[in-house]
Amino acid sequence: MITTTISSFGISDIISLLIVFSIIYVTRFYYHYFTRHNPLPGPFPLPIVGSAYQQIGYGFNDWLLSLHKKYGDMYEIILAGQRLIVLCKPDLIENMILPSTKTKYSIRQPNTEGFVEYGFAGVGIAFNNDHKSWKYNRQFFTQALSTSNLNYQAIEWTNELWNEMESYWNNLGEDYELNLTKWMHRFTNEMIFRISTGVKNDAITCYYNMLISSNNNKNLLNEKENEKLKNSENFVESLETYMEGLIYFYTFNKFIRNNFPFIRGKVKKLLKNKDYLFDRLYNIVKERRIEIENTPLDQPLRHDMLTSYITANTPRDINVVKQADADLLRPMTDKEIFGNILDAVLGGTDTAANFICFIIYSLEHYPEVKQRLRQEFDRVLENDLTRPITYKDLDKLE
Repeated sequence: MITTTISSFGISDIISLLIVFSIIYVTRFYYHYFTRHNPLPGPFPLPIVGSAYQQIGYGFNDWLLSLHKKYGDMYEIILAGQRLIVLCKPDLIENMILPSTKTKYSIRQPNTEGFVEYGFAGVGIAFNNDHKSWKYNRQFFTQALSTSNLNYQAIEWTNELWNEMESYWNNLGEDYELNLTKWMHRFTNEMIFRISTGVKNDAITCYYNMLISSNNNKNLLNEKENEKLKNSENFVESLETYMEGLIYFYTFNKFIRNNFPFIRGKVKKLLKNKDYLFDRLYNIVKERRIEIENTPLDQPLRHDMLTSYITANTPRDINVVKQADADLLRPMTDKEIFGNILDAVLGGTDTAANFICFIIYSLEHYPEVKQRLRQEFDRVLENDLTRPITYKDLDKLE
């Protein structure tokens, strides 16, 4: 009886069912759209793709700016099935960024299924909506940054790295047109990564080596050094690719990511890159655990955030600040450590690089401010601008 029923179910019936389901889905989609609370101006959405179809031909930020010009300071878009309100004026967000637990606005990014698949949700601090986990991670993130030895070490590394970068600029000569944005992104990437892990990823050396290779200059590095730089460059590019890929998992829902030809291929490459990046970061954590275990008790440990995380609430704890909260007294797991490192590197690279570029841009447009800054450097550094900046110098700078 069942066999007869199934066999009698023809292709035309299947097509009819698909049409019925499509009508139901589209009807439901637009019912929710037209009955939404507090409707705002914005691009008209389509089923499945939402507003994303209008992004074709634009970069994501350029697209948002074009919508701002068309719809004003407050508009809405639908991405990955979620309604998002875009605010384009500082006055509109003042009430949302109050440092109060009583604010009615959630400042947490919603954990979409795309972020979960991309490994970006539920770990670290920035995208962690589990309050207990977020509180735990935030505490150790802050505790690691509060270690005075780490601050002194960070200043030493900054001086060292800047001198290295400056030497490359000198080698490239006066005719070389300096792309400050790219250099600063490499500088902050290497600086943040070293503070986070204690490992030098050679992001600046890789970029310099790429420039001299593209200029047909003879590469004087030996095979072993070239292999090391190649691995470093792959890792740095993997970090950049992972960050750029977030938009795919934020904009497109699972159906689009898995079924639309161009997007599906891109998503597969991004997930493959994610696996490579995560494996590298987890290996760094595991290698440091082994290093700490093999370090005699009478010998000092490194001063970086990774060592701080691994030793927290253990007999080798290097943290000065101790916690009385019972929920914070257990050691961190590899997954928690990994999440905090990923947060630091992804959250600190672009922001710090852009900040430096904005400062330089602004100083060139306000010469009177630049002159005051020069005078302050002369006063604090006593007219010796070549000596390394110290921790005490920073306290004197206004």
